[in-house]
Amino acid sequence: MTELPKKTKDEKRRKDEDLFKVVDSTIDYRTYLNLIQIARRLNIEEYLGAISSGKEARIYPAKTFDNKYYAVKIYYTSTAQSKRAIKKYTVGDIRFEDVKVTNTKQLINTWAKKEFKNLSRLYEAGTRVPKPILVYENILVMGFIGENGLRAPLLKELNDEEITQELYDDLIQQVEIMTKRAKLVHGDLSEYNVMVYDNKCYIIDVSQAIPIDYEDAIMLLKRDLDNINRFFEDKGINIKPTEELLIEFGVSGD
Repeated sequence: MTELPKKTKDEKRRKDEDLFKVVDSTIDYRTYLNLIQIARRLNIEEYLGAISSGKEARIYPAKTFDNKYYAVKIYYTSTAQSKRAIKKYTVGDIRFEDVKVTNTKQLINTWAKKEFKNLSRLYEAGTRVPKPILVYENILVMGFIGENGLRAPLLKELNDEEITQELYDDLIQQVEIMTKRAKLVHGDLSEYNVMVYDNKCYIIDVSQAIPIDYEDAIMLLKRDLDNINRFFEDKGINIKPTEELLIEFGVSGD
């Protein structure tokens, strides 16, 4: 996990408004200062407007001075319902059993670290996911999936003619790598958190992913596979039954 230097008083007073193409009211002042620190470390020229927004976070493209792009995910305090879900998946994870969570800010920061850790584990195992760059408090920086600040489409956003047998086979292969090599289960996989770039599937939104040997992991994997199969079968693609896939992955559906 990448650490950033402590902010000096001068840096706290600095106003780098030129960094932000769009001023977002959801970005609090502390996050704003942290974004300035990250920009200095990663040579970021500007942050652009949000390209994705959910109940837990928003994602912004960040353009560097040498025309590279990062995806910057900023987690924010959301509804009580999402905080309960975050607490369930974080406090229940033994990888974070030594982390003390006494308030919402610490909870959100731990959630960001959990996604960074999951991304790192998946990326190192060869799963096609955004490359993890750094995490700092409630900000996660990843490699950008897309071109020139325009994100790749979600599986859900493809036209029917773009939904192919090869795409299904590729996604199943990625889930198999995730399960067998990274030993993780996504837990919320569907057409809404798979991106398609250059005819290849990228699995995203892995904050809630849990190790395969955790309680309920096999049930969640089965649900993930059911979701994938439902989507592709509705598009006329030949699918493998979930139980058959579980056997191929070397896990039991019982």
